Amino acid sequence: MDVVVLRMPKMYSLSLLKPLTAAVTVVLLSLSSPTQASDLCSSVENTADFSAYQGQTIAEVRFIRNDVFDLEQPNTYWFHRFANRTHKITTEATLKEDVLFKAGDVLDADSLAETERLLRTRRYLRKVEVRVSHQCPDRQVVVTISSWDNWSLLPKISASREGGESRSTFGLAEDNLFGSGNQINLDYEHDSERTSYLLNFRSPNMFGSHWGLNTRYADKSDGESYLVAVEKPFYRLNAPWSFALTLEQDSQDINEYLLGDEANEFQKQKRFFDLQGGLKVLAADNWVQRVLVGATHNEVQFEQTSDTLFGIPVKRDLSQWWLAWQYVESDYRQMFNIYQFNRVEDINLGWQADVKLAYLAPMLGADNKGWQVTAAATKATELTVDNYLLTSASVSQLEQADISQSLLKTHLMLIHKFDPQHSLVGQLTYQYGNDLFRDERLSLGGDTGLRAFPLYYQTGERLALATMEYRYYSNLSIAQIFDVGYATFADMGRTWGDNPDLPGSSGDQTLYGVGAGIRLLSSHSSRGTMIHIDLTKAFGGDDDLSGVEWRILAKQSF
Repeated sequence: MDVVVLRMPKMYSLSLLKPLTAAVTVVLLSLSSPTQASDLCSSVENTADFSAYQGQTIAEVRFIRNDVFDLEQPNTYWFHRFANRTHKITTEATLKEDVLFKAGDVLDADSLAETERLLRTRRYLRKVEVRVSHQCPDRQVVVTISSWDNWSLLPKISASREGGESRSTFGLAEDNLFGSGNQINLDYEHDSERTSYLLNFRSPNMFGSHWGLNTRYADKSDGESYLVAVEKPFYRLNAPWSFALTLEQDSQDINEYLLGDEANEFQKQKRFFDLQGGLKVLAADNWVQRVLVGATHNEVQFEQTSDTLFGIPVKRDLSQWWLAWQYVESDYRQMFNIYQFNRVEDINLGWQADVKLAYLAPMLGADNKGWQVTAAATKATELTVDNYLLTSASVSQLEQADISQSLLKTHLMLIHKFDPQHSLVGQLTYQYGNDLFRDERLSLGGDTGLRAFPLYYQTGERLALATMEYRYYSNLSIAQIFDVGYATFADMGRTWGDNPDLPGSSGDQTLYGVGAGIRLLSSHSSRGTMIHIDLTKAFGGDDDLSGVEWRILAKQSF
């Protein structure tokens, strides 16, 4: 590269040097390659305070891609190195597809924050940071996007034998195919009654268009199952429109339980088609209102199996035209130890609400004319620096011929943080149903609450549950595979209002349970599964539950 030396005559005043130097700098920035231009920039404290740079020009967008495991960490073993060598790191092109700005744009703080949140929703990424890393001349900046990958190849192997029947499952899931962010699943399942093969492919963001594709095909010995879904969501607050098309046919075995034991079985067959579109109608800096319209075909039928002892539900078709209104207020905060632990959680403190009005249309296949209205709202509130209240409520009313169905759901979650590693969490849940469909009754037990009791221990049309839990988020990591937390808890709840002639109706007894356990978070896995290993004691219910029992559950939250 030739070097040009500018010599200034002595007669020129030094005051002329500043504008001349600025002009030369602008020319160099415009003519140089990005790398050459960035050499003129000075690094700044890596900051997420984007507002300090609002209105400046983004000179360059850099990417720093990190592998699954940090090999510089202590307790690094051969399998960490093997995992990194065999893992295809997320490509820069895949990351770019979710970035909501580009070089040359005027920096908008909301776009940077939204990009970070959007990338954090991708399960193949464990951690994401969007930062202003360099200040350049002429009010230009360099934005650096750092990402850390999750391990995305997940085998599935299980085998069991119960009641003289055996069941086995073999499968493989890849959540970041060749670093592209695409997902593929292959499953084989066999039991005494059927054999099935499943292939699933999902692309969350095709070619950076923010269009998503989800396809699934299952070949079962008793029928086929498939899903095709194409969607352009409201991927950001001010996205102007959305579209979704879903076509699904599925069959699954439904079990009804009595005090946690299987009492009845039938097959549920579903045929579903949905076409919808949405428009942004009103917006401000931190909120947006949207209107959506759609048509849905929703047909459900039931078939007996060899284990059907108490009959089957009545078929139904709730096909409908519908109109919906949505309100979203954006007030996101980066928090820790709310639903998960040891990772950033994007919690929206703004209001989120929607209302949907539907007309049940025989021309689409509905059994009879009718209407259905649903409404829902969620709100998270920072009461004080260490106290948070998360609330949600929904209501649904269905009127069709001889059906008058209601369902109300409310949930309160109060979190008090003693310090970053200790918190107390209380939760209240109340659900009120009337004339619910038999296959959609409310239940308690296992991962639905009352952890000292088996799944579906109580079933009914009304449900009340209260829990209190003390949590300790430790710094212990088992070989960078599992992060370790601890919990002690007490649960109280019951269901009631069910038909006593149906299996699963379990009386009006209030149940209690206490327990303590370990939480193992799969910290570098794309599924982020949390294993709950609990020692529990039940009070009430069947005499078989009078002792202390170990229970193991896999969940997505603490």
